[in-house]
Amino acid sequence: MLSTCNRTEIYFCTDSADESLATVKDVLIKYFDIDRKILEEYTYTFQDEPSYKHLFLVASGLDSMVVGEPQILGQVKDAYRMAAHSNTTGYLLNKLFHKTFNVAKRVRSETRIGYNPVSISSMAIELSKRIFGDLRNRKVLVIGAGEMSETALKHLKKEGLSDIFIINRTFGNAKKLAEDIAGIPYPFESMSDLLGQVDMVLASTGAEKPIIGSGLVLQIMKRRKNRPLFIVDIAVPRDVDPSVNDIENVYLYDIDDLKDLSQKHLSDRLKESERALSIVDGEVAAFSSWLRQSEKNPLIAYVIDKAEAIRAKEFRKASQKFKNADEETIKNIEALTRAIVNKLVHPHVTFIKQDSDREISETIKRLFTLDEEDEKDLDNRNEGQ
Repeated sequence: MLSTCNRTEIYFCTDSADESLATVKDVLIKYFDIDRKILEEYTYTFQDEPSYKHLFLVASGLDSMVVGEPQILGQVKDAYRMAAHSNTTGYLLNKLFHKTFNVAKRVRSETRIGYNPVSISSMAIELSKRIFGDLRNRKVLVIGAGEMSETALKHLKKEGLSDIFIINRTFGNAKKLAEDIAGIPYPFESMSDLLGQVDMVLASTGAEKPIIGSGLVLQIMKRRKNRPLFIVDIAVPRDVDPSVNDIENVYLYDIDDLKDLSQKHLSDRLKESERALSIVDGEVAAFSSWLRQSEKNPLIAYVIDKAEAIRAKEFRKASQKFKNADEETIKNIEALTRAIVNKLVHPHVTFIKQDSDREISETIKRLFTLDEEDEKDLDNRNEGQ
């Protein structure tokens, strides 16, 4: 399960796609108490090749709100690490996610998609610099202690700010963030007082409804004697009611505004994204080829093992008849039998690799006289993958 600031995705491997998808949706509906119609309206589903292409794009930052967003890869890795630790990934998902990390690494190293950082947090800081110029003498209030706030704090620290205040509903989280990076933690109840003191507010909580409304801001602006207040709301859903922007000397920017402001950086990134998409398309084709081959591997291994078992059995019988032969002769005869079997099996193996027709595979099985036990063995090999 991958959960970021604006997406929740569930990746799973199954033999019954429709049934498993229905189960996943039922769990979401029950756990979050969501109306089924709303869930269907706001969800998307990918299967087979489109599904892992989507994952490659997500991890590479090509499906982010801001193209090239670097944080998403770390979030994908964390999600996979948690699933693997819980033993819920299995053979195919392990292969898929390791491939995903390689694809994202290629995109980062072979393109300039990450040039000129344009993450939501970094754009918030750039915007504040455009308005205030030098930030070192400014006071900033950070509301929230999540990943976005953490990243913003790192940028603020680089700018040399010393007056950074942090509030969060769980005070311990605000305190830890201040200790780990920068800032002074305050109880969440101090928000109104701090809003009256600071020049800039950066809000990024997980609240379901706005925590800052126009009524509160109007009261604060009276205390501030209409001194300008700059607010950046990078939360999804919003932390600040949009009507706040109508108040005189209050300047409110949200994620959509930041996306617009990032266009000058994105022009280079969008050019690079074409190269990045080409890399992703190539990797999708390679993974699709590997997947098709992996589906055939159990049958190929079985054919080889079956032929070798027959050869070994017949060789043991024959070897009883030439007990007087020297060791070198025995080795030469065995090598001859191996060579004959390999030449006979090779065309069948090549045929299996090149042809994806299920009927061909069934024909190969009949040629090698798979009985009921053989079928069970082949099924076990498939499950092993």
